[in-house]
Amino acid sequence: MAYHPSHPMPAAPGPRGGLALHRDGALSNHLLVRDEAGMPTEDRIDLKAIWRVLAKYKWSIVGVTLLCTVGALVYTLRITPQYRSSVMLQIDRNAQKVVGFSNEVEVDEGPLADQLQLRTQIELLKSRSLAERVIQELGLYKGDTTTAPAPESVTAAVAAAKAADDPVNQVTGFFGKLLNNLRILFGPAQSDPATLSRTGTVAQFSKSLSVEPVRNSRLVQVSVLNPDPEMAARIANSVAKTFMASNIERKLDSSIYARQFLEEQIKETKAKLEESERVINQYAKKNEILNLGDKGSAATQTFVDFSAALGKAQQDRIRAETLYNQVKLNPESAPQAVTNEAIRAYKEQRAKLEAEYAKNQAVFKPDYPAMVQARAQIADLEARIKTEVNNILASIQAQYLAAKKTEDQIQGKVAASRSEVLTVQDRSVDMNLLSRELDTNRQVYDSLLQRLKEVSVTAGITANNVSIVDQASAPLFPAAPNVKANLGLGALLGMFLGMLVALLREQLDDSVKSANDIENQYQLPLLGLIPFTKAEKHHTEPVAMLAHREPRGTFAESYRSARTALQFSTPEGAPQHFMVTSCGKSEGKTTTALALAINFAQLGQKVLLIDADMRKGWMHKMLNLSNERGLSDLLGSNRHHDLSATVKETIIPNLAVITAGHIPPDPVELLMGPRLGELLEKAQAQGYQHVVIDGPPLLGIADAIVLGNQVQNIVFAVKAGATRKDGIKDALRRLRNAGLAPMGVVLTHARNEHTSDYAYADYYGDGYTDLTTPHPSRTHEPSAHHPGNSPVPLPGKSRIEPTLDPYAT
Repeated sequence: MAYHPSHPMPAAPGPRGGLALHRDGALSNHLLVRDEAGMPTEDRIDLKAIWRVLAKYKWSIVGVTLLCTVGALVYTLRITPQYRSSVMLQIDRNAQKVVGFSNEVEVDEGPLADQLQLRTQIELLKSRSLAERVIQELGLYKGDTTTAPAPESVTAAVAAAKAADDPVNQVTGFFGKLLNNLRILFGPAQSDPATLSRTGTVAQFSKSLSVEPVRNSRLVQVSVLNPDPEMAARIANSVAKTFMASNIERKLDSSIYARQFLEEQIKETKAKLEESERVINQYAKKNEILNLGDKGSAATQTFVDFSAALGKAQQDRIRAETLYNQVKLNPESAPQAVTNEAIRAYKEQRAKLEAEYAKNQAVFKPDYPAMVQARAQIADLEARIKTEVNNILASIQAQYLAAKKTEDQIQGKVAASRSEVLTVQDRSVDMNLLSRELDTNRQVYDSLLQRLKEVSVTAGITANNVSIVDQASAPLFPAAPNVKANLGLGALLGMFLGMLVALLREQLDDSVKSANDIENQYQLPLLGLIPFTKAEKHHTEPVAMLAHREPRGTFAESYRSARTALQFSTPEGAPQHFMVTSCGKSEGKTTTALALAINFAQLGQKVLLIDADMRKGWMHKMLNLSNERGLSDLLGSNRHHDLSATVKETIIPNLAVITAGHIPPDPVELLMGPRLGELLEKAQAQGYQHVVIDGPPLLGIADAIVLGNQVQNIVFAVKAGATRKDGIKDALRRLRNAGLAPMGVVLTHARNEHTSDYAYADYYGDGYTDLTTPHPSRTHEPSAHHPGNSPVPLPGKSRIEPTLDPYAT
């Protein structure tokens, strides 16, 4: 059927499933794609995607790694070799004390105290005073000369004073003063060159010195770095010996200071002790205080006795009060009422009368004299019982009141004795204070005397807790720089920077990177995944001819999968005519059109391949055909042209070609005319079962849109890693505005990093470059299928071709 402009334009088909056999199945698959695309993606790290990116830019990573490694090597070779010489010291526990008491015992303070003491010794080894002493002994100061003031200094000062009166010099002096103030704020304090030289020498010495404790021991390793191995050993030994000498000097100075300190403290404490004894004697006489020892005063003993009696009286009162309250609530239940013989007899008589009254009540009326007499007797017994219970309650109440009165009396006695005790204590407060002060002064005086004797005895005996275990010797090999470590760090840094650059390049790359992008972002079925293929050097024919020359190669197999997808794209099978287009040039549309045409021709069907890119036709060059007459001549000439005269046969059986022809002035006008539809009708009438049209690109020109409205069936070629996503969006927008939608997408130039299906890579071979290895068992022809819209492999096949399913990645 021809698509004449006068005929109504059929509705543009929506995106269809590549392997749909029924319209219902195609619709369900299409909705499945939309649902999957609308589902929120999990926020997780895709390690496979990262690995593919790193593999894609592996040579960039290798280059950056080599560059950083070479840089580390150059840096290492520029460093002056440093030799390390070490001396081993043993630092034992230091038990020296300035003040101690005779009753003091050695207490193990645990590992924390040992660590603090060892850490203190290590910091002393790093101290500035020790560094200056070693530098002075070895003569390591640089430029240690004192410069005398020049005789001309006074004359220069007078000249500077005269120059200050000059106005020009005043302006210059202002800025000079400003610079000088900045130098003072951000620079070191003004000092003579000798001081600066000594400070620099000490800083350099401290930087070359390292002190490290040996783990789980009291050993310390002192190491020195120096370009001269002999000097490094001399400095390390000198540091150890100087530290031992300074340690002994500190202990001697400490003993001398302790003796002087103790003598001064003994004098002061003796005077305080004499004064305390004198004051306490005078106070005791004045206040007539007699100290009886540990027994205390009579008032205190009386207070203690009454306090104990008060506690017992309170217990008796609480017990009586509890019993009284209990009996008051239910008098008859009191233990005294229950055990009372009179009450028990009254209750027995009342029970008999009540029983007899109840018995006679069935015979006599209540006003009968005998019944009235019985009621009177029962009432009399109840009154007697109540009288006895009240007597018991009164007795218990009397006991409670007596206990409360006794408690109040004892409490008054306690208060009186307490006042007496407080009065005695007030008069004894100062006496107690004076006694305690006297005892304290006596103890301190005795302790100081004892400690002074110990210091006097041990002053001449000084034990050093620092000893040398291993002396330093001149090393044979330099310790720095560490070539292996620097090269390793350089390589690691280069690898990290290389991977960072690779990931950054991948993020900045806006091209289609995988088959998932086609389905997830554009909701288009994937018809085929074409591996990147390079033409062999000894073959000058185009890559598309591999589908004919190597029918079992990876390239032909991938396009055979795309052909199979097209055969299942509609209920009637593959469309009779369809157009292959792309966003721009060099994206594989012409190769795709020729390869698909070859694959349909290999089925024994007559195929007509039309080069509709009349601006830059390329098909005649690929097939080495003449371009004298072509599509432009058929569509643009006023006279009738025979289709058979324009169609050119190829070396491929069942495949004929119509080349683009001469470049017309306006290709759009030719494509919009009715002759294209007539051409398709003639081709169908001449027995061509499929017409494959190599269309122009979608972006930049209107040819593809006009041609798409004539053909309707569109196959969209996208170059992996090259076609921009924005370009695809613009192309699809143009198709959508024209009422068109692609049947599916063929992803060309695919590499390992462009697919997440590793089975596909294993199936086609690593790198997709093996074009010569045949695969005799991989023939896929249209066959029966199951309801899942996926083709069933032929018998003997181990798996389904991954690109047969347009919805598979």
